[in-house]
Formats: sequence, structure tokens, C-alpha cells
Amino acid sequence: MSFLSRLFEPKPGSRAYKLMMAEKFNNLIVESVTERVDNEEILIGKSGSISIKDKVLIVCCEGKVVFHGNAEEITVSELMSRNGVIISGYDDEKCEERTVVAHFSYYRKLEN
Repeated sequence: MSFLSRLFEPKPGSRAYKLMMAEKFNNLIVESVTERVDNEEILIGKSGSISIKDKVLIVCCEGKVVFHGNAEEITVSELMSRNGVIISGYDDEKCEERTVVAHFSYYRKLEN
């Protein structure tokens, strides 16, 4: 990454940065989605996708919305294994703060 591209990159934590991170995972297929509740992960959906429309991040599984939040206000971060994302923030559907983990339906190969 060049100096100029880093100079004009949004600052971590800003609305622009949160939107950029959410857009990074737009239109991805997910195998399963779990929710973190009291240090446990509970399966809330299988076979779905992550998409963004009008700056709203939507996670759907089996035709049902399992997370719906403003992409500029939620936090999206990639798992260390790079086979999923953690989405934390206010869910407009459930009207509460939530943390869900979406696991991708493909495996990334290690680069040589």
C-alpha cells in the first residue's frame, strides 16, 4: 500500500471506515450465522448471504433477516481464520445491540 493511498484512507472508527469495512463483505454467501449471548454462540441461521443496500447491512438466512443494521454505525471485522466476519452493533429488526458471526461457505486457500 502506497503512502498516498494510506493518507486518504478513512480513520478507523469513523463512519466512512465502518461503511468501507461493511462493503468489503457485500454480496458474500454464508454457511451459517451464530449469535454471541452470554459468552455462548447460538446458531440463528444457515444458508444465507450478506448484502448492503442504501448503507444498510442485511444478513439473511433461509429467506429470513437475522441482522439488519446501519453500515455506518455497526462494526464489521474479519475472523482471524479469514472464513467469517463478526458484526456488532444495533440491530434495527430486534431493536437491541447484538453481536453475530457469519461463517463463509467457502474456504480461502493459503497464498504461497
